Amino acid sequence: MTKIASHRGGTHLWPENSRLAFRQTAALPVELVEFDVHHTADKVLVVHHDATIDRMTDGKGEIGRLTYEQLSKFVIVGAAGETIPTLDEVIDIFAPSPVDLRLEIKTRPDGTAYEGMEEAIVERLVASGMLSRCMVTSFSLERLDAFRKALEAAGHNVSELLGLIWLCSPVVIRQVGWIGVDAALAAYGIFEIGIRAEMISVLAIAPLSDRGVIIHGWAAHDIEMATRMFDLGIASFTTDRPDIAIATRAKQEMR
Repeated sequence: MTKIASHRGGTHLWPENSRLAFRQTAALPVELVEFDVHHTADKVLVVHHDATIDRMTDGKGEIGRLTYEQLSKFVIVGAAGETIPTLDEVIDIFAPSPVDLRLEIKTRPDGTAYEGMEEAIVERLVASGMLSRCMVTSFSLERLDAFRKALEAAGHNVSELLGLIWLCSPVVIRQVGWIGVDAALAAYGIFEIGIRAEMISVLAIAPLSDRGVIIHGWAAHDIEMATRMFDLGIASFTTDRPDIAIATRAKQEMR
């Protein structure tokens, strides 16, 4: 079954990556919630898309240069006074629900890593019992490799996750081609890939699928793209409009 992931908690329905969005998503008939994780200056794991808070809050600054106390002074625009949630708070919302996690490892604005963040994420997933209910994704193969090593150092392995997925951007695909993409996956020993929805086709993904690579989608925000994901049997896809994806699946199941 193709799984639906509510992107940032349903960006086009509620303020992205907010407790409000996550509480609403937890009540939806979707399989996954997608969200992004950063580190504060004092190493608190927080859930926010951008590496800076300028776009989505009433403040300004880089998350990695603010302490959690400083970060908590700013509120998310349109979220009725909510502040940026911690990873623990998001886990607490979804742990009692049937909705699993699709966690994206983010980086600083310049693309460099947050020191020790992968280890911290592993610790929280293990401690909360959510490791087996989590897909881990990143646009950086290096961060996925770091996460895998952190898992192994903690006595766990990738097979305990729902997935370890390289999010491959259209820019990368255009630069290196599908052969180059396949080579990069093989070099890092990654067997799952997330591709932007409009770039997914039978012809494009056939060589990857033939090698056993599991295909996921992202940015399937309308009926056309959601239908394509279901028709192609994609493992999962993110959408800013989970309501549209839910309705599209229901219509397909009535065929």
